Amino acid sequence: MKTDLEDLLRGVPAQEGNGGRLLAPTVSASAAKANEPMTALDKTTASVRRLLDEEALVRSEKTARLKAARENRDKGGND
Repeated sequence: MKTDLEDLLRGVPAQEGNGGRLLAPTVSASAAKANEPMTALDKTTASVRRLLDEEALVRSEKTARLKAARENRDKGGND
């Protein structure tokens, strides 16, 4: 006996609701993550990432300053 989809769905009552579309979440993923308690490891990781980002920013600014000074020197500028 071959079963068709219509045969399988014959006993299922009609459903009301969103028409088969995905439901929108009521809470954003970032808000849900923010509500979770942070472990000591999570706090340490966040602090280290923040410090590394700040150091990278300072380093890139210093590199840009030195590059500009080097170009100015090579052009024969007095500054």
